[in-house]
Amino acid sequence: MGIKLKNKYIYICLCAFSIFAAAFSVLSACDIVKNYNYIEHKTYFDTDEFRQEVYSYCQNLSNFYGYYKDYNDKFGENKASKEDINGLKLFYEDKLRNAQAEVENKYNNDIQQAQRISDKDKVNKLMDEKSKKLEEVKKENTKTDEELKKEVASRYDKDYEAIKKSVQNRNDIKYYIKNTKTNEIYHNLTGQDTIQEYIQKESLFTIEFPLKRDESRKFGNTNSIFKSSSWEGYIIIPKQSASNNYIIENYNYYNSVRSRLIKEMLIGVVSLIAALLILVGIKKDENLKITFIKQVKSSYKKLPIDINILIFCVYTAIMLGYMLKLSFFYKPLGVKHFIKLTIVSIYVAYAIFSIEVFIKLMKNKKELLNKWNESLSCRLINVMKRSFIAKDLKLQILVITIITIILTLFTIILVIISHNIVLGAILGLAYIILILRIMFKKVDYLNEILRGTEEIASGNLNYVIKEKEESHLSKIAHNINNIKLGYKKSLQSQVKSERLKSELITNVSHDLKTPLTSIINYINLLKKEGLSEDEIKGYIGVLDRKAERLKVLIEDLFEASKMSSGSVELNIEKVDVSALLEQSIAELEEKIKKASLTLRVKYLNKHVYANLDGKKTWRVFENLINNIIKYSAPNTRVYINLVEEDNKILIVMKNISSYEMDFDAEEIFERFKRGDKSRNTEGSGLGLAIAKSIVELQGGKLNIEIDGDLFKAIVQFDQAKP
Repeated sequence: MGIKLKNKYIYICLCAFSIFAAAFSVLSACDIVKNYNYIEHKTYFDTDEFRQEVYSYCQNLSNFYGYYKDYNDKFGENKASKEDINGLKLFYEDKLRNAQAEVENKYNNDIQQAQRISDKDKVNKLMDEKSKKLEEVKKENTKTDEELKKEVASRYDKDYEAIKKSVQNRNDIKYYIKNTKTNEIYHNLTGQDTIQEYIQKESLFTIEFPLKRDESRKFGNTNSIFKSSSWEGYIIIPKQSASNNYIIENYNYYNSVRSRLIKEMLIGVVSLIAALLILVGIKKDENLKITFIKQVKSSYKKLPIDINILIFCVYTAIMLGYMLKLSFFYKPLGVKHFIKLTIVSIYVAYAIFSIEVFIKLMKNKKELLNKWNESLSCRLINVMKRSFIAKDLKLQILVITIITIILTLFTIILVIISHNIVLGAILGLAYIILILRIMFKKVDYLNEILRGTEEIASGNLNYVIKEKEESHLSKIAHNINNIKLGYKKSLQSQVKSERLKSELITNVSHDLKTPLTSIINYINLLKKEGLSEDEIKGYIGVLDRKAERLKVLIEDLFEASKMSSGSVELNIEKVDVSALLEQSIAELEEKIKKASLTLRVKYLNKHVYANLDGKKTWRVFENLINNIIKYSAPNTRVYINLVEEDNKILIVMKNISSYEMDFDAEEIFERFKRGDKSRNTEGSGLGLAIAKSIVELQGGKLNIEIDGDLFKAIVQFDQAKP
């Protein structure tokens, strides 16, 4: 008895120790997964965080010693360039136009309503309010040249001071840089040591720029700054600094975490090996087994297999979330550590037990099949197969008819045998009541469906017919609801189409009428006698421009019509897309500069080919770039990138809009549709529609994405095979 009791305690202690050891290894694994980036790199100086820190600092150095060099001579209120002032002036002019248009739209509707009801007092009041508001808006957005100069200077001052502060106030990065063109030396070193002596004495980490080719991938962006600035020199992380030692703090923290993780990894592996050895030893020693475990296994196996799998999956998901958020490896050790380790140990014991049972079950195919047949999922599937609902309607009627005949015959036989007509009548009446109850229930539901169809037919498309249980009538209700939803979507689409047609007619009329009205007016002016030669030439010049404008509108309209009908001949050939894009940008470069825009173009590959019509594709690029020129906010950057992706060529154009884009991205492709609702800009409103048609005729795609004020056009073509 004493030996058995001893074996029992030995078994419990060994099991507990192995489970706790396995739980510790699981916790260490979770901690390593959470902090894998500390293991991935040997030191903090290999991390992307450090590289980005160096790059940001070198950007500030480049601006401080390059762009803002001799700041007081180049910049300031008296040094503000005409380009900067004009750009800011255009910005305020655009802002004023938008604000005036907003005020006009806000008050015009109210004024029109007051005019319709002949409320003169309200009309006058609104007109006064409108005038005051327009004056306020004009005052807010009208700046003198002196005010513009001050604002430009203020912007430069703020930027310069921020960069200067960032460069001069940091003690955790030292630099020694030589400008190879001017032989100037820039540094923030202290003492009389040479650079090599300083590096040897004070440096914790040093990198020399420009880098060699095989090293440039690590600090590629920083290396580019040095090359473009014609610099060479050192970026140094000193061992110590007086204050603000952000990098050293990160370095020390990184080393401490990495050291802890390596220790955790070693202890975790040792714990796992110890746990496995103990569990294997217990498994082989028959003397250590106790009846308690057998009872647990017996109870576990009584549960359906799908319930066990569900519990295991849910429990595992909960515990994984808990362990990945758990903070365990910290000092000092306390009761909370034991509680956390115990919670994880309970899960580990359950997981080991469940996996062991499942592996044994997988090896025994016959038992596995029996477990499946006993599972809730299998039972549910069989119930569904046998369900009366799944049968055909004709079969249901046939079954009801057969049951009715059988019950009728049974009742007749019972009456004949028992000579008890009352009993037969009671049975017959009970059956009729049952059938009538079922029928009335179905008829009530059918009436409800009929009422729903009447509501929908009368135009109430928000009415929903209830779908009760599983039946054929419920399927009918479901189908009617689906038909209603489809019709509702179709109606909404048709209303949208009619609205777009109406807008198209309005916009076409507006865009054609404007130049035509000008032509008529100037012709009438030319008919007058006594005009000077200069006046005649001026009027003819206006007529020429307006006629040319009208010609462009009509040509664009015809081209859009041809594109939409598909009656366009394409001259498909192998085209260098990057060269074509570069040519388009070059031809519109002057316009881009006049619009006060900064263009950033990026080609990953200088020669990218696709099977396209070169002239038509050039028109696509021209339309998209013209769109950018017309609608971009002044003094902003425009990005044009050409990339290859999965045998596709993507041309991505991004710009910041000068107005609020409160329209759907798809609607902008409609003919005569403009983002500029006031229609103050030049253009026919057909550019994007024509571009989209050209791209799609060549098997490509043109998509528009809008994110706040960011407007992005993405052209996609299939890349030509080599």
